[in-house]
Amino acid sequence: MNRIGKYLLQVALLLFVFCLTARDSSGQVKAIASANKNIVLQDELIKLQFNIENADEVQQFVPPSFKGCKVIEGPQHTTGASVINGVVNSYVSFVYVIQPEAPGNYSLSGASAKVNNRRFIFNTIRFRVDHAKHNNNHYSFQGYDDVLRQDLYSDYILRKGEDIHSKIRQNLFIKVDVNKNHCYEGEPVVATYKLYTRLRSESKVSKRPSFNGFSVYDIVDPSSAPSTIETLNGKDFNVYLIRKAQLFPLQSGILELDPAEVENSISFLSAEKAMKDRGEHLPELLRSFESDDISHEGIVTENVNIKSNPLAVTVKALPASARPESFNGAVGNFSIEATVNKKEIALNDAALLRVIVKGEGNFGIINAPAVHWPKDIEAYEPEINEDILKTVVPMQGYKTFAFTITPKRTGKIKIAPVEFSYFDPQVDRYKTAKTDSIFINAVSVAKNNIYNGSAVAENDEVRTKTSRAWVMGIAVLLLALFGFFLVRYIRTAGVPAARVIGDGSAGTVADNEEGTQPAVLSNPLFRTRLMLVQQNGQGFYSELGKALWNYMGEKLQIPGTHLNKKTIEQQLRIKGFDDIIISQFQLLIQQCEVALYTPVINETEMQSVYDLAEDLLDNISRHP
Repeated sequence: MNRIGKYLLQVALLLFVFCLTARDSSGQVKAIASANKNIVLQDELIKLQFNIENADEVQQFVPPSFKGCKVIEGPQHTTGASVINGVVNSYVSFVYVIQPEAPGNYSLSGASAKVNNRRFIFNTIRFRVDHAKHNNNHYSFQGYDDVLRQDLYSDYILRKGEDIHSKIRQNLFIKVDVNKNHCYEGEPVVATYKLYTRLRSESKVSKRPSFNGFSVYDIVDPSSAPSTIETLNGKDFNVYLIRKAQLFPLQSGILELDPAEVENSISFLSAEKAMKDRGEHLPELLRSFESDDISHEGIVTENVNIKSNPLAVTVKALPASARPESFNGAVGNFSIEATVNKKEIALNDAALLRVIVKGEGNFGIINAPAVHWPKDIEAYEPEINEDILKTVVPMQGYKTFAFTITPKRTGKIKIAPVEFSYFDPQVDRYKTAKTDSIFINAVSVAKNNIYNGSAVAENDEVRTKTSRAWVMGIAVLLLALFGFFLVRYIRTAGVPAARVIGDGSAGTVADNEEGTQPAVLSNPLFRTRLMLVQQNGQGFYSELGKALWNYMGEKLQIPGTHLNKKTIEQQLRIKGFDDIIISQFQLLIQQCEVALYTPVINETEMQSVYDLAEDLLDNISRHP
């Protein structure tokens, strides 16, 4: 049974290491493929863009199969970055201009990139090609538009006489969306602010929107939200989240959501400068543009501030008719329950009455429900605790109100049901939930002492005797274990040091009085075991790390100057050890490294770690 448990632990650890590796290696890297058109004519061109976001290093890019298409331009390699809320989103792009050879439906797949030593697969690009209305190919390879690769850089080119501000307005803007334009007081509205851009720009949020008249709860942290690609009016935009919040109106009327403002530094290619001297300096200009070298005279930089349009939400007042007396502003869907921690209370004792409100809605304004206390109960202000999910719409969770109560007389005392009223916007009406009646039995101090005091004293005495017995038993056990390991250590110290050769065969030891003996590998985990018995967490992981490094160096015959995790893993694979053994070693070393920076060590896990290390060394020693 013990071996089965260890095997299951090995499998679980292997899956854990695999998931950990996959998670850490992927990070925020994204591979996205897109086309600038979904439907084209046979004689038209399509621009394909393969974006790799937040990559430390792109080691290889493999394009898709362009079956049925002719590559006109590409690949063009560009890089860039945007700064939103202080977070830099970098990207690397590979761009192609292609021309389909025949009408039909096309699916271009198979594109991939090796990023940070991991292979990422791009999504499939699909588009439809219709018959051309005429045979005159409108795509001309003459003039400076061709030289400037019009299809590749059309958004970045500033042509002579072109209005730069108009070009910016069409390709860079903030869009505000709400999930509803009409609601009740207290009913949540989700507002989302996004920056859309097709330009080479650096952007910084200079003013976040304010929400006067609302309680505000942010749903997403913009700094952790990845950029996306959205299509508007047939154009693909890079989209960055500025703010996404859940708003609870505090009053009725028309409430306006203030705009967000963003500062932008935008770079363009000057067509006039590019074609100076018949385009002789064009290659140099393109290289400067792709590397963000804005000092080049052919690159025009424009600084602009943009802001979103204000947006209004119409808020309806809650109905005045049929409003319950217990209503205190809650909007959503709720339930209520009440419990008391003990049914029998002495006159000089106290109990806790907990009233719990559960459900979904505007928890932020919910106060303690009114409790109609009988005259025979003295109650105090409640302690409030809550556990609310604020990133779901509407918010979900519960709020607990813990009242301390004391009886004033003996006998049975009844606490009337507690009511909680709320407005349900789904059905446009008020609802009332209530608890059951609560009964407590108040007893005199003398009776409580007779029935409870003696029992408490007796229980305390039993617990004291039991605790002493446990303490004495544990002390004796620790002394016995310490003596056992001390004797074993003394005996081991008298044996000449042994060395195991890397292939598992016996080496030689120095001759002693009895002559040459076969090598014997002493227990490499002896000092680790000693730290385990002493429950010394820091010492345990320190000794375990030393033991693993020393053992692997001896077993695999790795010189000290080359002893590292990568070399050990390579040697284990060369000698035929499976992935489970390698994963065990990786996890144990990781545990040792983490423990060095962890002030509090969970001692209950030390035994499992020791068993895993013992199993690892046992498997390695038995390997042929």
